[in-house]
Amino acid sequence: MAVLIRVLSCVFAVLLMPLSALTAAVDTVPAGKRADEMCVNIAGIGAYFRSQGVATDGEYLYFSSKTTLYKTDITGKSCEALNLSAIPAELRDMGIKHIGGISYYGGFIYAGMEDSKVWKHPVVGVYSAESLEFIKYYELDSQTHTRGLPWVCVNPENGYLYAFDHSKTPEKILIYDVNDAMKPVGEVPLAETVKSVQGAEFYRGTLYAATNDETQAIYAVDVETGAVEKFADRNLNGGEGEGMTVVEKDGRPYIMAFNLGTLFVNTNLRYYPLEKQ
Repeated sequence: MAVLIRVLSCVFAVLLMPLSALTAAVDTVPAGKRADEMCVNIAGIGAYFRSQGVATDGEYLYFSSKTTLYKTDITGKSCEALNLSAIPAELRDMGIKHIGGISYYGGFIYAGMEDSKVWKHPVVGVYSAESLEFIKYYELDSQTHTRGLPWVCVNPENGYLYAFDHSKTPEKILIYDVNDAMKPVGEVPLAETVKSVQGAEFYRGTLYAATNDETQAIYAVDVETGAVEKFADRNLNGGEGEGMTVVEKDGRPYIMAFNLGTLFVNTNLRYYPLEKQ
């Protein structure tokens, strides 16, 4: 499968060269000041597999689309594993049809999953990070998560999984214990609404959340106090802000956040420095 994906990627790369040039040109017109230091434009089939969430274990990158999981090396170039049908039949029978933001912890990928527009079954899917094979799932309380589960994030320091109570207008952080069958362990009121979060990642104890709000901003959230501070505006020119993770590049930590391009045929991977030189 990995060989097939590499071949198809090469073929599409040639065929889509004009499209890549067009989408790159469109992206040069921002909606406002941008804070990203680098941007990688991916068009065609590569963008399809990178359209919802992203996570990393420091060695590999893991991407989600609405129905697939895709694993690459840390550069994002080499396909290491692919699950073309990552929503198993038992979840499809419940109406689950959307994989959102994902998180890596302890050799597993945790995925926010939902029955979009119905909102009866907020589900955390668990997958093998090695093979991307589906392992199990946990269904959370739909009365607590009142509008789906578009993302989840695990804090590697304590093994707790974090999510918001609402996808558009959240009021609190909800916390679960990954190592105790996803047992609820607490909630923290948010100091202010962080609208339309698409994905999140922890860095040094702070939860960074990438949104699709008016400026597709990234926020820093203190999960102990609920305090919220804007980290950066992405200021995309159309398209849609998607997920994020934290990677090291040239010895420096970066938020790697991505978005679907204005024409919805490409993905832009954007790098935001977390620390000043």
